[in-house]
Amino acid sequence: MKIKSNFFENNLKTNSKIINIIFLYGTNIGLIDLLYEKTLEILEIDSNDPFNFSKINGENLKDNPTLLFDNICTVNMFSNRRYILLDLKFISITKIIENIIIEAVDKLSDNNILIIKGGNLKQNSFIKHFEKINQAILVSCYEENSDTISSEISNLFLKHKLYFEEEFIKVLTHKFSSDSLANKIEIDKLDTFLTNNNNVTEEMILKLISNKNDLNFNKIIEFCANGNPKSALYYFENFYENQSTTITIIRMFVNHFKLIEKILLLVHSNSSLINVIDNLRPPIFFKRKEFIIFQCKLWNIKSINTILSRLIELELKCKLNILSEKTLLSQFILSTSVLAKNRIKS
Repeated sequence: MKIKSNFFENNLKTNSKIINIIFLYGTNIGLIDLLYEKTLEILEIDSNDPFNFSKINGENLKDNPTLLFDNICTVNMFSNRRYILLDLKFISITKIIENIIIEAVDKLSDNNILIIKGGNLKQNSFIKHFEKINQAILVSCYEENSDTISSEISNLFLKHKLYFEEEFIKVLTHKFSSDSLANKIEIDKLDTFLTNNNNVTEEMILKLISNKNDLNFNKIIEFCANGNPKSALYYFENFYENQSTTITIIRMFVNHFKLIEKILLLVHSNSSLINVIDNLRPPIFFKRKEFIIFQCKLWNIKSINTILSRLIELELKCKLNILSEKTLLSQFILSTSVLAKNRIKS
C-alpha cells in the first residue's frame, strides 16, 4: 500500500498490528529520517536492543548477500516481534540486490517487521512488488512542498499571536530547504526565538533563518567532519550546482574549522569545553551543541591547521581553474571525511 507522507503516522497507528514492511524512499533524506524516527516512536522500538533490533546497511548486504535472509528467518526468543532495519540510502541498488531483497522479503513472517530506507528509486518492478504486499506501507519522500512550509510558518506565527503580511511569509518560505529535517530544525529554532523574544520584526526573523543552500551545504560539512564519506558525497552530488557553489562550500568549511579551533584555544586557557561552548558569542544553536562538542573532541589544533591550509590551497586551485572545481572539492570532502573516520576509529 502506497501512501503520502502526511498520512503515514495515522496509517501506521491504525495498522500497526498487521503491518510488517515499512518502505521509505526518495530524494528527501531528511523526511525519510523523520518518518523513521516516528516509526520507532509509534511501534515503541528500542534500536539499541541487540536482541530485538538488527541493522543492515547496503554495504553489509553487498558483502554478505544472505545477511537479510538470515535476519528475517531468525526467531526472537525475548519478545513477540523483532525489527530489522535495511538502510539502502547511499548505495546503488542493482538488479542482483533487488532480487536478494525480494527473495528474503517473501520469507518474512508476521512476527518480524522490516523497515527499509532507500534513496531515489525508480518506479519499477522492485517498487511494484512491495505495492502488491497487503502488509506493506510505502512512502515516497521527495522535495518538501512550499505550501507545507508556508503553512507551518503561518501556524507558528499564529501560535505566538504574531501577524505578518502574506508576501513576507512567501519570502521567508523561499529561504527554507527541500529537505524536511533541515526545515524542522529551522522551524524549531524560530519557535524558540519567538518564545524568548518580544517585539519581533521581519528583519530579525529573516536574519535568523538560514539560507536554504546553507542548510544543504551544512549537511555536507557535518557528514564530512563526522567521518561519513558516503553521506557527505551523496549530499554534495545532489546539491552541487556551479562555480559559485564551490567557493561558498569552501568558505563554510573554513568557518566550521575556525570555530572548532577557536573553542579549542579557549579550552586550552583552562576553561571547560562545555562552559566555553555555553558562553560562546554568537551562541551555538542548542541542537548543534552535541555535534560541536563531538567535533572538539575529534580534532586537535594541529589537524585543524592542516585542514585549513588545504582549504586555502583548494580555493586557490579553484580560482586558477586547475582541474574541475567539482572534482577538486569532492576529493577534499572524501579525504577529510576518511581522515575523520580514521580518527574516530583510533
